[in-house]
Amino acid sequence: MPSDLHILHLEPDDDSVTIRDRLTFVRARRVLLVWPASGTILPHKLDLLLVLRQATRLGMRLALVTTDRAVIEHARDLHISVFASAEAAQRATWHRPRARVFVPPPDDLARAELADAILQQRASLPPAQAQRHNLLRWIAFLGSVLAVIVGFFVAAPSATITLTPASRQVFETVQIVADPALTDIDIEGRRMPATVVSLQATSRVTVASSGRASAGASQAQGLVTFTNLTDAPLLVPYGTVVATSDTYPVRFETVAEATLPSGDQGAVQVPIRALPEHSGTAGNVSPGAINRVEGDLAGQVAVTNPNATFGGAIQERSVVTADDHQRLLVLGRQQVLQRARDTLLYQLAGDQFLVPGSITIRAERPEWTVFSAYVGDAAESVSLDLRADVQAVIVDERQARQVAYASLAPYVQPGLEIAPEALSFARGDILNIAEDGRVTFLMTVSGSVAVAIDQEYVRSRTRGVSVSEARRRLEGELLLDPAHPPRIATWPGWYPRMPVLPVRIAVEVRLP
Repeated sequence: MPSDLHILHLEPDDDSVTIRDRLTFVRARRVLLVWPASGTILPHKLDLLLVLRQATRLGMRLALVTTDRAVIEHARDLHISVFASAEAAQRATWHRPRARVFVPPPDDLARAELADAILQQRASLPPAQAQRHNLLRWIAFLGSVLAVIVGFFVAAPSATITLTPASRQVFETVQIVADPALTDIDIEGRRMPATVVSLQATSRVTVASSGRASAGASQAQGLVTFTNLTDAPLLVPYGTVVATSDTYPVRFETVAEATLPSGDQGAVQVPIRALPEHSGTAGNVSPGAINRVEGDLAGQVAVTNPNATFGGAIQERSVVTADDHQRLLVLGRQQVLQRARDTLLYQLAGDQFLVPGSITIRAERPEWTVFSAYVGDAAESVSLDLRADVQAVIVDERQARQVAYASLAPYVQPGLEIAPEALSFARGDILNIAEDGRVTFLMTVSGSVAVAIDQEYVRSRTRGVSVSEARRRLEGELLLDPAHPPRIATWPGWYPRMPVLPVRIAVEVRLP
């Protein structure tokens, strides 16, 4: 018998209502209705049409096995296949029933007459048969309600179990060599590839010139008062020399011509300037220090300076020194390295890191080192424009983590596991940077080694039992962290048991 065919044997007391109810429990695409050997079933065309519509709604194709002439006529009108036996029905091709057979009544009166006819047909059933039909309807309804309730308590409840397995902390520091000559990771040798990059960087720095050189001396100046010691007017010519009375006198000259009135009351002030040989601070003398007159006026006039002379100084200028050039080279190289570092950090991708201390200047050229002034040049400041070839080493930290992670293998024993997402990595000191770019550095990995928990075992041991029993089994059969007992959350919250279906139990394993 084909798997899509269901043979439904009818009883003598079946009618359109019971047959439609029986069709709802059939799960086949084709249904063959077999009439009983005695009795009259579905004698009216409307009865057969109602059964046909129910089958169509359920996605079934209908066929009959009957010898009732009236039923055969009605089936022909409805385009339903009729066979002499079940065996013939399995071999033959079934007709596709018509979608519409009855034409709607043309008016309300015809519709009312049709409804009365249907009600009279239903009322004509014997009381016992009608009671049986009602009982079957109630049994079908209650069965449906019971199936829904059972289905809810089987499929709807869910639970989440949170377990914290017993664990211990592990800590390992690994010495790793990053070698530019490697193309792949060497886990056992704790070696990994590195990348050596080269680029050019420039800098411009300026410093104040530190050298000093004499630029000459200024001559002191001031005022002296001449007093006439004679009875006749005297002329004090331009360039009259006056001096101090020291062992090595400081000499000045007048820078203006003046006339002294006669008599000892005649006095005049005349501006003076230190002679060139007394330039500088030597010409700055105190008040009253100038008391001598040289030349023809000596003995005819008296002289003195009421105030100190001033303005005598040694003048200096800034000069570029070799130390200035050396300082510029140091500062320029530092700036070149800093700019190269900034450029490389901007270009890094993913988990790459620039090895501290690996940035070095590999080449400088004379034409790339340009000073704004030479040593000995007079200048307030000097600048340097510098360009250099820079080399640095870049390491992929993700590969370093793989090497460090492999070092935890001795801690993983049967029944234990490490959660990679719970591990933490820290890059340590740089131990050595070789000329060829090989870098030796430390990497520290820390995490937890926990007892492995089989989630399928947890589901199988807790399905269908009470929540308290599930918790008791978990605590007794699994090695858990005493500080974190198992937690069970069920839905709905008032339901006191674990779901029957294991798929409705979610297991979460958390490390402390």
